Amino acid sequence: MSTSLQPLIDEVAEEMKIVRRRLHKHPEPAFEEYETAKLIGEHLGKIEGMEVRTGIGRTGVVGLLGGDKPGACIALRADMDCLRMQEENSFNHASQRQGLMHGCGHDGHIACLIGAAKVLGKVQDRLAGPVKFIFQPAEENFGGAAEMVADGVLEGPVPRAVFALHGTPSLPCGQIGLCYGPMMAASRYFTIRVNGPGTHAAMPHKGVDTVLVASQIVCALHTIVSRNVNPREAALISIPRIEGAKAPNVLPTQVLLEGTLRALANETRDFLEKRITEVAQGVASASGATAEIEFYGGYPLLENDRECCEHVTRVARECVGPNNVRCDYPPSLGAEDFAFYLEKLPGAFWWLGLGNKECSGAPLHNPCFDFNDQAIALAIELHCQVVLQAGELG
Repeated sequence: MSTSLQPLIDEVAEEMKIVRRRLHKHPEPAFEEYETAKLIGEHLGKIEGMEVRTGIGRTGVVGLLGGDKPGACIALRADMDCLRMQEENSFNHASQRQGLMHGCGHDGHIACLIGAAKVLGKVQDRLAGPVKFIFQPAEENFGGAAEMVADGVLEGPVPRAVFALHGTPSLPCGQIGLCYGPMMAASRYFTIRVNGPGTHAAMPHKGVDTVLVASQIVCALHTIVSRNVNPREAALISIPRIEGAKAPNVLPTQVLLEGTLRALANETRDFLEKRITEVAQGVASASGATAEIEFYGGYPLLENDRECCEHVTRVARECVGPNNVRCDYPPSLGAEDFAFYLEKLPGAFWWLGLGNKECSGAPLHNPCFDFNDQAIALAIELHCQVVLQAGELG
């Protein structure tokens, strides 16, 4: 760790471990992060010179430190919401709220960013320009980033660049992963309603077997990526939900399919939408049925800026050593609404390693996942150094 910051980081990190576990114990879902926002506001409000705004993007919190500094503003972002899933851990800080869990590590992200704000608040004389701390609601499928952008989070002052981390057990604790260019997929969700005249299961000739048609549509859609997309391009279509009749002897008038599409190019995502519509409607028509297709939600492609990516890489190598920084970390077909910020500003998104023998070993979005508190100190240092060395961005 940087010698001048180490005592401050060590002191704050221990406090943030307690904060992180408190957050884990009391998770809140998208746009319901009221207690979480209150806790964040209380911590930020104790930092001398920190300007705090609440209710941004509904339940978001923004802190501005060094607002009178003449240099370029740097923004750091953490997400706040939990997942709607039941936790299966039994430790003392396990979720006390039925059906809600911090299964993606946002509790850790919050603690790391509060910790960075506290440390930077004690070395304000070293800030070249303002620092904007963005605590954002509703990352999980609801696009809270877009709401915060619409609510002016990137204004007054406009940041020179924006940065964010995300913990992952796929990397050992003490390692960092990132890459220039596409890093997280462009995504969309879709529903397909297959409609036809229903009938008794014993008399299929008197109607249309919409379940069979829906099954054929599922199989046909899975040929799109393998036969219509360049094999060198990353893309996928997944259809996890099929809902038909409630009885075993009824061919229903409607079958519902729900799924998602992902691609590492916005153009490929748009192409997949077009082909899904053509294929679903074509298969349905050939069987005497109809298909209604609706696309909704999803996030744009998350594409790291080269200069910002190099900046994070340079800082991380100083903090953890060159061998612990993977600057060619493979892109993911997961999606992240940090992409909405990167549509407006240059920036970089990077992975913080959480994996070691003290971590549960469970992957993200697993009912046994828990953020590794041993990574908090490093995350605080990285946040701080990304800000303090931002003059190298030009």
